[in-house]
Amino acid sequence: MKNKKPILIILFFSILSFSSCKDDDDTGPMIRPATPTNTEKLCAKNFILTDVTTILNGDTISTGLDTNSFDACALDDILRCETSGIYTDDSGAIKCDTTEPQILYGTWEFYDSETKLIFDKGPDGDTLNIITNDGTLLAVGLSYIDMGDTIEFVQTLTAQ
Repeated sequence: MKNKKPILIILFFSILSFSSCKDDDDTGPMIRPATPTNTEKLCAKNFILTDVTTILNGDTISTGLDTNSFDACALDDILRCETSGIYTDDSGAIKCDTTEPQILYGTWEFYDSETKLIFDKGPDGDTLNIITNDGTLLAVGLSYIDMGDTIEFVQTLTAQ
């Protein structure tokens, strides 16, 4: 009679190897896509103005893009910010001032823990409060007091 021990050992390891192979059960840590930074949400996109809201002392006075308040030439302008800190303001198909260049250049930066945007830092620059910056919509606001009234403007730009 032959020794059956080698056959049993081979059979045992064969069964063991098949039983240890199984499909992944997805119980390991999930790999989530990286959340875009505020710079990534803002940069390398063409934004156009899609809404303006005017608020007086907390009450909304107007909203939308009323062509009685905005010239058509201002409604096709394209804002584009780059990671280098440079922005462009393209006049679009309709220029408001034919003597100005088609594209104006300036600088931008985040301020106050990325809650504000500064365009053209300096005495003539604009500091805007960021209301929304989700990569598709950019809503920025500006407020000031004039003769005791608080006036707020919210501009919403949409990535194209």
